[in-house]
Amino acid sequence: MTSSTLDQRDAITYKRILGIAFPIILSTLAQNVIAVADTVFLGNLGEVELGAAALAAGFYQVLVMVVFGFGVGAQIVIARRVGQGQYTEVGNIFQHTLWFCLFCSLLCWGAFQAWGEWLLPHLVKSPAILEALNDYMQIRVYGLPFAFGIVTFNALYVGIARTQTISIATIIMGTVNVALDYGLIFGKLGLPQMGMGGAALASVVAEAVGIICYFLLSAFSRYRQRYHTFKHFPFRLRLIGKLIGVSYPIMIQYFLSFSSYFLFFIFIESLGQRALAISNITRSMYMLFLLPIWGFCSSTATLTSYLCGQNRTSEIPIVVKKTCISTFVFVSLIVLIFIPFHKPILSIFTQDSLLAQESLMPCAVAIAATYIMIFAQIIFNTILGRGNTQAGFFIELINMIAYFLYGWLVIYIGKCSVEVAFGAEITYTTGLLLLSLLYIFWQKKTGNLQVRQF
Repeated sequence: MTSSTLDQRDAITYKRILGIAFPIILSTLAQNVIAVADTVFLGNLGEVELGAAALAAGFYQVLVMVVFGFGVGAQIVIARRVGQGQYTEVGNIFQHTLWFCLFCSLLCWGAFQAWGEWLLPHLVKSPAILEALNDYMQIRVYGLPFAFGIVTFNALYVGIARTQTISIATIIMGTVNVALDYGLIFGKLGLPQMGMGGAALASVVAEAVGIICYFLLSAFSRYRQRYHTFKHFPFRLRLIGKLIGVSYPIMIQYFLSFSSYFLFFIFIESLGQRALAISNITRSMYMLFLLPIWGFCSSTATLTSYLCGQNRTSEIPIVVKKTCISTFVFVSLIVLIFIPFHKPILSIFTQDSLLAQESLMPCAVAIAATYIMIFAQIIFNTILGRGNTQAGFFIELINMIAYFLYGWLVIYIGKCSVEVAFGAEITYTTGLLLLSLLYIFWQKKTGNLQVRQF
């Protein structure tokens, strides 16, 4: 059994934490390569396409992240069952998660077809950016079933801590996307030149390839028999209800979080096309700074739920300490590469040297937010790992209200600079850290820091 796979009474070591987190970091890197590739290629078409790419990514994430929240809930339940040694239930949960996610993909696709063309003109002022955004979304929504299927497989493999599979599938998916981006955006490799639509089509095809990889890797995995991933289970609406009961606060939380992030770019768009272009470059760098955090946060939630399943909650502080140290080191490595080489790195996104230079200060603000995010997200994920998803929802809700007010008052009304606009990220990360600590302190003081049973 590999070091990244959970087993009964496993010790929580740096090696085990890294064994779970590192493949997720690699897969997150591949996913971000997809987003960054869109930004790089479209940025070389012009400011309009660069700005539209930011809004397109944000709008699509709003559609996807509700179901992603359901996947996080399923991941927590799967990790709990692994901790309890109930391996057959893992396959049952996986299949019900897949059915629910595919059903949601049809609902989201239908909702966009019905109301998408009406909604977007109410959000975007620039006719040129609106046209580019429409070109992208009309194709991109056809990738929803594939994206939601990938969410299900991610929940399974993070939940059982077999994260190498995620790396393999996502790296293949990222490679396909980058190649097709180059071909379809610019009309290279014998493919038609489609601009924004080409970026969307490349992502849809890459996600289709990704889901095929997951099925093939799962079919030949030695864990197929242990967790009964392809065993026939009767459909149980009650199990779907139980998963929703755990997941709905996270689903709402993710919807609010990414809706606020999308609105952030809507507010930025009111500052003009150039400000939106600078923000997209900064967003791409911010996602790279955050790479290690997402991997270690997923491992934190999984290990916390796993320890709760074995009644070893006293070891959760060990997870927090070791994960924070590991994440800090990895983030610092990325930042230390960026600082001396920021000019050539930023120039990748645009041929306009002044535009690249203007992105430097917002990136500095993003770096500050990243270091706060390390501690905020890891501590917050221990709350989710305990199954206290409702508490997580209210923490996120308060944070999102503050984030929205900052965007509306400082950016939309105050017409601030882009670097000041990204101060919203510091507001968010600081609020998440303080509220999470306050919740844990209060629960310990009152003796109510419990594990939710499900």
